[in-house]
Amino acid sequence: MAGVLLALWPGRQAYLWMRGPVLGLAWQAGPDRPSSVRAEGVWTVGAHGSTVVRVRGDALVAYDARDGDRRWTLRAPVRESVCGMSEGVADGVGLVAFARYEKPCDTVWGVDTRTGRKLWERTYPGVAGFTSGSDGLLAADGDTALALTDTGVRAYGLADGRPRWTADLRGKRAAGACAPNVVSAAGGTARVVVTCQAGEKGSGRVVTLDTATGERRGSRALPVESPVDTAMVVAAEPFTLLLEERDERGVAAVLAYPGDGDDGDPVRIPLSADDEDLVPRQTSGEGFTARPALRATVGGGTLVVATAEPGGYAADHVSAYSLRDGRRLWRAGVDGVAGLVSSGRDRVAVLGERGRLWTFDTADGDRIGEADGVMVGTNRLTERTQLLRTHDTWIVVNGQGTKEPPLYGLR
Repeated sequence: MAGVLLALWPGRQAYLWMRGPVLGLAWQAGPDRPSSVRAEGVWTVGAHGSTVVRVRGDALVAYDARDGDRRWTLRAPVRESVCGMSEGVADGVGLVAFARYEKPCDTVWGVDTRTGRKLWERTYPGVAGFTSGSDGLLAADGDTALALTDTGVRAYGLADGRPRWTADLRGKRAAGACAPNVVSAAGGTARVVVTCQAGEKGSGRVVTLDTATGERRGSRALPVESPVDTAMVVAAEPFTLLLEERDERGVAAVLAYPGDGDDGDPVRIPLSADDEDLVPRQTSGEGFTARPALRATVGGGTLVVATAEPGGYAADHVSAYSLRDGRRLWRAGVDGVAGLVSSGRDRVAVLGERGRLWTFDTADGDRIGEADGVMVGTNRLTERTQLLRTHDTWIVVNGQGTKEPPLYGLR
């Protein structure tokens, strides 16, 4: 028997060497009740992201990132569902909005994410076109909360909800019907994407405001001629926008706006190139509609995004593009992209669909650590997942309402 074990030992060691290090299941949260609800978005809060807040259609649920235990639950109002949330949390306060069935997203709460307590509530004229989960309806910056309205933006005190200022951005001479559809804010600057449509013609602009006062700092025309089908914020700073217009020969690109003035064109990174297509959004399943789980991240002046073969939908590479001039900096092959997240200064992590995790240097695409990536010991990936990085734990969040755990931790 000992001889058999000794004979098998070299093969076992070779397997372990080829497999590389393994991330094992550290904990998993209990299943959703009811299982039909899906996640609308996720926040990480506290020191080193010690708390994960999974925002569902019917509630906000906070989990301890160290062991998956529930910290608190805050229920949505009766007969109302989550329709919007701020991209991030400022000074421990997150913003979440609600809507009744087929009604505008018009009620916003300021939530203390440390305790799960509702700090304040305001009702405002919501944008009629947004009656379900949509991104870019709320923003938190400094001590100011911003809510997109049917005519522009309203600002409130982040801690107390007191009205601060109102901006009407429809434009007096704009052709056709105009409406704001995205708000984003960072570093004291708010940016609002306003789009207009007159028949099959379209136009739009990015309006820049002072977050504290509402004073207009500038306005830039969007490079569109047909109606805008997609306007989605990839990053608040530098302001990076995913824009697609209806004309198949129109703009379909990631646009980077390095400054706040009216001069200069944005840096344009087309979604389709000769040798690859950018796939910044997940294309199947439901979930994460109020704060999308993009397969793209911005850091250090670089966009890192999932990519596919021309005309394909299965992302099998990640590529990095300079936001200064739009050049591709590097490209690396992976086995699908189930999640992509910034994992520290000049680092990006990619979770493959087959359960392997890589970490890349955003500047040159060099792999950090094991060349073949880290194997995930448990693979419970669903069609909609989001990858998070806390102090010492990788967390996979399930966006769908299923029997799978809503989130689990890997170490």
